[in-house]
Amino acid sequence: MPGTAVKVVLGTLAGTVALGAAAGAGVLVTMPAGVHGFGAMVAELQGHTDTRDVAEAAGAPRGAVPWWTRGVGSGVTVVRPGEAYGPADGSVRADMALAPGAVPPADCTPLPRPGMPWDGGGAWPDLTGEPALLCEGWVTVVVDGHLYTWTGPAPQA
Repeated sequence: MPGTAVKVVLGTLAGTVALGAAAGAGVLVTMPAGVHGFGAMVAELQGHTDTRDVAEAAGAPRGAVPWWTRGVGSGVTVVRPGEAYGPADGSVRADMALAPGAVPPADCTPLPRPGMPWDGGGAWPDLTGEPALLCEGWVTVVVDGHLYTWTGPAPQA
């Protein structure tokens, strides 16, 4: 009988490990593509961030991307504070690929430094040395056809 008990315990343990692995794989599969790394995944699961991926900028929620990107942006990731972060404060950051030849509007104002976006987790390149523009309250940086843009609770100046 002791051998049977060991088999039952080992079978239960193996089943528990398999269930945990399946649950972990399910969490990884359901994470948006814009969630990079363990820390960003934990922030998303705890409600500190709300990350959304959309194929085209035109499909992004209102206020999640600058108006001028709606016809020229694709592969969009939008990150906002999640419910656990506190009341919605208007902070949002987005990045996307731009259609070839797409540029920010001519009425954007050059900024001496791009500053820092709301963190929101995830990987972004170091943008401190890149030319930045202010386009209707959105700090805008374009690097090799990819747009990085953010705004906060008060329009950027």
